[in-house]
Amino acid sequence: MSNGIQFTRDLYRKIKSMNRDEMERTVNNIYEMGVKDALENAVIDLDMDKLRTELGTVSGIGEKRLEQIMEIIQRNIAEADNKEPKPDK
Repeated sequence: MSNGIQFTRDLYRKIKSMNRDEMERTVNNIYEMGVKDALENAVIDLDMDKLRTELGTVSGIGEKRLEQIMEIIQRNIAEADNKEPKPDK
């Protein structure tokens, strides 16, 4: 993660002198930097063996069905890892 924005006296003066449009662009830029930072540093810790074991305890799920479910989960995780964030505008 980044260290954030250093709020110096010069930055404070610059912000204080901004009009509404400038402030809106600045706040949106800061927000986008936060979103990008969060997406780059997002970590999902998923124990696939534990998941498989727990799903296997569900009544009515046999080995074949369990294998199909695990393949779908793994495929969706791989697809999510490869997705780029979509811009709002």
